[in-house]
Amino acid sequence: MIIKFGARARALIFVLLFLSLLLVLAHFRRRDEPRLEPLDSVTVPVAPGNGPLPSVKPAPDSATNITDKQWSSVWSRVPCVGLRGLNFDEENDDTLRESVIEGLDYPSPFVGSHDTVGLSQTWMTAAARYGPYGWGDDQAAYDGKKAPWNETDWAKLQNQCIYYNAHGFHDAAIIQPFARRFRMREPGEEIKSPVIEPQAANYVPRTAIVLRAWEGYNYTAEDLVNLRATVAETALRFGGEYTVYILVHVKDTGRNIFSSDENYRRAVEDLVPPEFWGMAVLFDETLLQSWYPEIKTHGATYQIMQPLQLFAHFYPKFDFYWQLELDVRFTGHAGRYLTALSDFAREQPRKQAIERSTWYYMPEFHGGYSDLLAAVNASLEGKGGLGWGMRIQDFEPIGPKPPVEDPLDDNFEWGVGDEADFIALTPCAYMPSLEHWVWRNWQQGLKAGTKTPGWMCQPAMGRASRTLLLAVHHAQAVQGLAMHSEATLSSFALWHGLKLVVPPQPIYQDPQWPHDKMNELFNGPGAIETHRMQGMEGMARGDVIYRQTDYEYITTTSASFWYTSDFPNRIYDAWLGRVGSQDGSSSRGVPYVLWRSGDGKVYAPNMMLHPVKTNQNRPLDSSGDSPWLVIAGVAVSLLGLSAAGFWWWKRSSRSRYSALRTEEVG
Repeated sequence: MIIKFGARARALIFVLLFLSLLLVLAHFRRRDEPRLEPLDSVTVPVAPGNGPLPSVKPAPDSATNITDKQWSSVWSRVPCVGLRGLNFDEENDDTLRESVIEGLDYPSPFVGSHDTVGLSQTWMTAAARYGPYGWGDDQAAYDGKKAPWNETDWAKLQNQCIYYNAHGFHDAAIIQPFARRFRMREPGEEIKSPVIEPQAANYVPRTAIVLRAWEGYNYTAEDLVNLRATVAETALRFGGEYTVYILVHVKDTGRNIFSSDENYRRAVEDLVPPEFWGMAVLFDETLLQSWYPEIKTHGATYQIMQPLQLFAHFYPKFDFYWQLELDVRFTGHAGRYLTALSDFAREQPRKQAIERSTWYYMPEFHGGYSDLLAAVNASLEGKGGLGWGMRIQDFEPIGPKPPVEDPLDDNFEWGVGDEADFIALTPCAYMPSLEHWVWRNWQQGLKAGTKTPGWMCQPAMGRASRTLLLAVHHAQAVQGLAMHSEATLSSFALWHGLKLVVPPQPIYQDPQWPHDKMNELFNGPGAIETHRMQGMEGMARGDVIYRQTDYEYITTTSASFWYTSDFPNRIYDAWLGRVGSQDGSSSRGVPYVLWRSGDGKVYAPNMMLHPVKTNQNRPLDSSGDSPWLVIAGVAVSLLGLSAAGFWWWKRSSRSRYSALRTEEVG
């Protein structure tokens, strides 16, 4: 049987071949500049020079106390009951044992600053960090009091804490275990556009911490101690100011979780460890389709904020909502870390906040954070930037109007003391100028289309106000407006004139690259004052962010907080003792950011790690889909080559056979 390829088939084969080769070449193309060489591996010495050995001592109270700060005048926090039945002021086994190390320099992050954000420069071993939550309690060397984990109910502990401190909250609503708070949208149900309600002066704002999980997640021992630590150090330590939930994506819609209480409860018990059952909130894609029928897709890659938007809609007693993934780790106190970020954001002015949010703050080049602010202001010549009275065609902004008409009359006073509507965890990028971000033109329903200025802040985590989440909820449910997951909250915050802040949290690199080159690649060449490119005045515009593909060899391996980096896993493995006792260099054994004492204990500085993968069950709808483009390109390329080769062989064979037949006939 001879297959004949017509002209259309041949054209299609060559088009497929051409496109597939372009896909592959786009990924593997050679860079325009030579590949950077990292600095020599850094070794943290046991003793500095010939001086005395570093000395480990308990951290002072000033570094570890939980204070009421700005709420002290309206609220006296009542200590809550810990997991062993005593309140935290009495139970030493529920208290983290943080340390300072005299005679040892604290590791300097390549971006960010502990001092600027207000983070303590403390150290912890994994045993001190997670020991109170059961880490190592099955070992003979465990020196703490064991807790009855099988009998622990974290929702009940949180509810007790809220009850003790109800006097401090406008609404002391508690967790309702197994309650089906989410529901399908009713036909014709009205969704009102939100308005900003001023914070009641005599009450403390409440914050929900929403931890994202999915059906099939394999909860390891490390996940359990991390979850226990997060609840204890936020909800319980801060007197109910925080409440922790686990938001679970039920992928099997056949479970029919919204058809009955029994189905819902059975799914909770199947998908979540027993001690966290009461904290679980379930959703599936049918729920998202019900509320957002005009949005093209509801998968986490494109719309990871939709479940959080619904959470804000159905859990209205909170003022703010942290969305964090289960692969985030705090090597220090989780509650103090998150509180430091929100405290920093509160004190930032609104003027030029969008422009400042693009900069990777490096103190050695930028000076103090006030110097960065002044330099950005100089590049904008004192103007207000994009956040001053910006409008798009699709809706009227709900954010506050500037107190003065001319931004030159505002001396960075507007917004200081106001809570941030969106706190991003890494700097944001201006989408129209992104060259390699595959979703830079993904949007839906906007009148100006891709010309609408948008902002991307990776990863899709952070803290959002209820106002912002309800504004996005209304835009998607009523108007059918949408941006990609990592651009949703930042873009809507900009369009609505809401306050966006990126605290310069400390981030480390390994391998370490030349810092001057990192400043140029992350922030762009030239002094801050010279950044006056049209449309991007006052913004950072480094190639690492705007030409991502060219610099994946830096970003995908070396940052302690970057959604594709392997460095967090290497830090965590060494910290937990899963690395042999080599010489302590970054290339072998303990990474340089850690310190190993003479007795073999490994100490970690105070930082936030992401991602730390403790299992192989990664979500099928995660946002790391770009490698599939390469795989698809290779597959299509092979198919195209095969088809082209087959066609050439058939054509060649037919010509040879025709000649033979002619001779035979002759």
